[in-house]
Amino acid sequence: MKPDLVYSYLTARSAPPLSASALIIGFGHFDLRIARQCADLWQRRLAPRVLFTGGVGAGSADLGMPEAEAFKQELLRVIPDFPHDRLMTEPASTNTGENVRFSLSLLQEAGWQIDSAILVATPFRQRRVNQTWSKVTAGIPFQSAPPPSDFSTDKAIFRAKGEDLIAQLPGEIERLQSYPKRGWIENVSIPTDVLRAAENE
Repeated sequence: MKPDLVYSYLTARSAPPLSASALIIGFGHFDLRIARQCADLWQRRLAPRVLFTGGVGAGSADLGMPEAEAFKQELLRVIPDFPHDRLMTEPASTNTGENVRFSLSLLQEAGWQIDSAILVATPFRQRRVNQTWSKVTAGIPFQSAPPPSDFSTDKAIFRAKGEDLIAQLPGEIERLQSYPKRGWIENVSIPTDVLRAAENE
């Protein structure tokens, strides 16, 4: 079994260096590293605006608030003087498709013109976020920048939350296979060695 191979595939990190984009989007999770990664990208001037998306999920209920609001608090802790007119939160979504659709609606209402984005999700969920973005936005260019991490680090983070990261990896692969048939995400070709590794988890 090679769970590290499956994890590495799912992280889907864009090759450095990242180029400047119109918006940084942090996708909700209990993983507050997402907010810190968005803060770092903004400080590096890779985008002028940040949007956090996410309501209250089963794994993030202990945050005591919607994921997007928890991310906002963490961002302002890191950058206390972050300009509020450059920050938006979407606190109602409960799945990845809603993350994207609800965010697009907010952006349109606010008049934020977005022709590119940097997507930031917890590492093992990044590829599904990418494929969802591609499907829902009909191809708005994006780069993916999950928080810097590795398999061992993420295993420990999930263990501390009482969750088993390894047990979740096959489910992510299954979603990448089944969700395109439901019209939820863009189709993706999964390498054979990754499929075999997932089947043997």
